[in-house]
Amino acid sequence: MSPRTRPAGPLSREGIVSAAITLADRDGLDTVSMRRVAEHLRTGPASLYRHVSNRDELVTAMVEQVVAQREYPDPADLDWRECMHVLARQDWSAMLVHPWMITATATVTPPFGAASLASMEWALTALAQLELPLQEAARVIMTINNYVQGTARVVLGDRQAGSDDDPGRSWQRRLRGVDLSASPRLQRLIAEPLPDGDRHWFEDGLDVILDGVEARQARKPGRESELD
Repeated sequence: MSPRTRPAGPLSREGIVSAAITLADRDGLDTVSMRRVAEHLRTGPASLYRHVSNRDELVTAMVEQVVAQREYPDPADLDWRECMHVLARQDWSAMLVHPWMITATATVTPPFGAASLASMEWALTALAQLELPLQEAARVIMTINNYVQGTARVVLGDRQAGSDDDPGRSWQRRLRGVDLSASPRLQRLIAEPLPDGDRHWFEDGLDVILDGVEARQARKPGRESELD
């Protein structure tokens, strides 16, 4: 267990949030409470409430601090697919470094502040290249978020089990000794050798989603002639 830390200088909102992130990274989001953060900072809980009203506000501030560290390029310099890869990779990296972000954001009412709203606005601006209605663009972003959260859960679970970060390789090892004679296609899939090195499975999976977005948009009336 890491030693408790006394904040350098007066207690601040940023210091409180940073301490909460440290606790969540180490022990999980469920263990973060005003009391635990106060103990970590060697102060009393009452002193925290001068800066943060309650735990919900604290979790929102934690998410905001992580999201605010991201840097997004000008979407005008990239095509929409490249932008969606940037978006997904930013979320993916944050969730692997801060696994509690999955729990904090995997809800229909995720915590958000200025940084989260700016990230959403950036993604909507990038998708404007497709001329999607805003509701459809929002669904694209939500689908990508769900893909990232789901794959992050799988990879983090495999890490806890000591498995590879590549789910395909993990599945092959798990099923290699299983009798799959009743499932011939699955049997061939598991027997098929995978190439050495990074298979870029995360990017390829994202491209499956983006291919669907592109195909769906191409089928709309009037779009076929524009693409010819």
